[in-house]
Amino acid sequence: MGGALALAGCSNNGDGGDGGDGDGGDGDGGDGTAGGDGTAGGDFEPADNAMTEGVTVNPTNYQFNPLNLTQPFSHDMQVDWFQRYNIASEEIEPYALEVTDFEGESATLQVREGLTWHNGDPGDPVNADDLYAKFVTDTVTNGTLGKLWSDVSRAGDRSIELTLDGTVARELFDDGLNYYQIDTPWRKYKSYVERWEDATTASETDDVRTDLRGDAFDEPHGNGPFQVTDISGSRIRMEKYDHHPDADNINWDYWDLERVSTDTASVLVGMEVDAFRNYNPPQSVFENVPDQMEAAALPALWGQSLPFNHNDEDFQNVRVRQAVTEFIDREAAANNYGRWGQPVEAPSGLVGNINGQNEQTDRWRNKVSDEMADTLHRYRDPERGRQLLRDQDYQKDDGTWYKPNGDPFELTIKVPTHNDWHPLYQTIADNLSSEGIESQMQTIETTTYWSDHYLANEYQVAATGWTLQRSSPYYVWDQYYNVDVNFLGIDPTSVMAPPVGEPDGELQEHDVTQIHSELLTARGDRYQELTDQLAWITNQTLPMLQIHEINDAAWFRTDNWEIPPMDDQAYQAKFPLWWLPRMGELQAKSA
Repeated sequence: MGGALALAGCSNNGDGGDGGDGDGGDGDGGDGTAGGDGTAGGDFEPADNAMTEGVTVNPTNYQFNPLNLTQPFSHDMQVDWFQRYNIASEEIEPYALEVTDFEGESATLQVREGLTWHNGDPGDPVNADDLYAKFVTDTVTNGTLGKLWSDVSRAGDRSIELTLDGTVARELFDDGLNYYQIDTPWRKYKSYVERWEDATTASETDDVRTDLRGDAFDEPHGNGPFQVTDISGSRIRMEKYDHHPDADNINWDYWDLERVSTDTASVLVGMEVDAFRNYNPPQSVFENVPDQMEAAALPALWGQSLPFNHNDEDFQNVRVRQAVTEFIDREAAANNYGRWGQPVEAPSGLVGNINGQNEQTDRWRNKVSDEMADTLHRYRDPERGRQLLRDQDYQKDDGTWYKPNGDPFELTIKVPTHNDWHPLYQTIADNLSSEGIESQMQTIETTTYWSDHYLANEYQVAATGWTLQRSSPYYVWDQYYNVDVNFLGIDPTSVMAPPVGEPDGELQEHDVTQIHSELLTARGDRYQELTDQLAWITNQTLPMLQIHEINDAAWFRTDNWEIPPMDDQAYQAKFPLWWLPRMGELQAKSA
């Protein structure tokens, strides 16, 4: 799914590269807006009174309903996260939300004390109504949270109680809360929540979803350490919100989002940025980066994929999806992406193909039994791909593949502009063209790619991330068979795959919805059995081809900013650019 911002570098599932303008906080920014007075805390004068972050689209075109996927704005310094997850240690710390009670079949969640909305001085306290709205609207939009509970109710001024959908495993519950923000003020979402409460039919619920996704808000909202104060020219200016519980950890005044060049590499090398949330440049760029720009690596828990449109006349056939996958060189694609990518060994939705040192790893095998890890098909056999196509009445003549109706078998791979994915998908297009399936990569403006193409199921094959940045395979499969199901054109109650261990065996029908639902509450041997089963089904049915897994590169300019050493554990939570300021570990140096 598309990220909220079309950022320089890449954007996907909240993950991507973003640049910034590191020229300081003089306030002119090309739009005549006055800056700060250059002070932050007594006589301290910061060398840089604004953290300037670049975007590659005009930020004045944003709207402010993050649940509307067309140009939404909800910045990570403007809205607070539920919790902080350290990927290296796998430890979770409460942040805007705390689980105060967990009984397996119920859970009580409480909003952080002192958290307020940006609608006053201070604004309204973030309360149980707002948290209730978050869980309901996420359910309305088929999000991950809705899979965890069967009922939700207010349990105090700042708390809600969830009746869980069975005896949910605590580790799956905690993982499910990762990468969520409290971004749904009751005052803005009340009507949708009440309509959902009153809905008695699936059609009525669908209408709520359509209207909620279609609503565009004119005014920003937030509760994080920075609030939007000005939108003009080509810049969004956010000012430090002094009433935030962690405001005292921040010793500068402004966070600016300013339109910058789409040539992210030149912005980096030219020292035009204060920081990049995430950018993986080619090796040639690494060799020219100034010493003042430093990068820390952290596991991404995701990578790029090739989603197939299961409504397409060719790719509705699982054997055609398998055949094309056999022709794609995932190792070459990963290498062409850059230094921080490793190929997925056995495409099945299992995270753990790369370590923090950017080396290939088989940690993914820990998610399934040894027997299943060995059984999963690797898709490295072009001759098998050719036989699969011939078995489906495709023919190859003079080096060109033809479909059963006699038309040439051709592909267009749709990808968004302005990101670092293009070398990977160009490699795939070259692989398929060399095989005789004429293929081209079509770049589409990022602002319309997600809403008008991928999310609208208007593509043959396309580009997106293959996880929602969680390590549990349950949530990776949730993306395929629940969250993205309409975008992919999948009927999860009728998924076709051959018997376990027989990739060329007769196809059988599987109700993945039922299997996946049971996995949430399964334990012991049954959990392993279901995990193995879903890994095999996904490996064979290929809702999307997982191509590679990456490390994220967080860049910081160190001449004006004080940061921890690059091997510090502080960099192991997504994303350091958001967490270091909140923790007081990113500081503006004095002038």
